[in-house]
Amino acid sequence: MKPLKGKHILITRDERQNERWAAELAALGAIPHSLPLIQCVTRNLTPALSETFAHLHQFAWVVFTSANGVRAFFDLYKGQPFTAKVAAVGPKTAQLLEDQGLHCDFIPSEYTGEALAKELVPLLAPRSDVLVVKGQLAKRTVYDILSSSDRQVIVTEMIVYDTICPAGAGEQAKRLEQKTFDYVTLTSTSAAVHYANVAPAAGIRAETIACIGPVTARAAKQCGLSPLVTASEYTVKGLIDTILNDIGGMKR
Repeated sequence: MKPLKGKHILITRDERQNERWAAELAALGAIPHSLPLIQCVTRNLTPALSETFAHLHQFAWVVFTSANGVRAFFDLYKGQPFTAKVAAVGPKTAQLLEDQGLHCDFIPSEYTGEALAKELVPLLAPRSDVLVVKGQLAKRTVYDILSSSDRQVIVTEMIVYDTICPAGAGEQAKRLEQKTFDYVTLTSTSAAVHYANVAPAAGIRAETIACIGPVTARAAKQCGLSPLVTASEYTVKGLIDTILNDIGGMKR
């Protein structure tokens, strides 16, 4: 049985992440289309970043708020001593850390920055140093929660990548043969903003916008996108399950 048979689904992730997801959707009978609307670019190794890496051994915890943060961090990492415990926002991020030989000591029960920070606080020793690895568009939620906790921890943010709209995304959107999609998938706030910017000029229309989580859904609403369905498990699998449930007639 192919529950997504004939459904046109637009994937808007980073290009290197689209291929595997497209295969999963095709296996369910969908007709996937790729329009990368985000590109994660590792920052150059500035003196400030080098200084942070040089003192990596002083941090009690290193917190990774995204899989892209892991990739960019290890693009820049030069083998400095790394003795800290490690926290990841979700299982995909944790798996990438494991691939780099790092054991992940903590994953929150809900894969959001807010849950990550709140659930991590009880594990922190008073006045310990915590490093938060992130992209330039990530909110300061983790920093704010950790630094305002009663543990009096010292929090340092380390921005290792920039999220941008790929050059030529608007023209690529116009070249899509399919213009109406049963679902347009959004997996980040950046993707929501970039989709809202390029879709009207390209004549793209979505029957439903499928968001990976509430933060992305909030950004989509602010961009005027609708109707929305939102995954309750903030992963690609959760997003696919949400589409399947929506097709199955579950209430939005």
